[in-house]
Amino acid sequence: MIKDLKELEAFLKLCRKQGITEITLDGTTVKFGALPRKPRKDTAEDSDDIESDGLTPEQMIFFSARPPEDA
Repeated sequence: MIKDLKELEAFLKLCRKQGITEITLDGTTVKFGALPRKPRKDTAEDSDDIESDGLTPEQMIFFSARPPEDA
């Protein structure tokens, strides 16, 4: 069925494209996980200089913390 690595790569790529999540061939099972995300390319030279409207690291830490009852 599959003669070399090139054919195997093409077969696996086709399976993923068709949405197949698991295949079994001759007792060997292959389960496809999620594709890794591609990193975003920032145009700024130093990403620390980019301003954000999001939460600061400190705000994220205390996001779900409740204030003391007596406050």
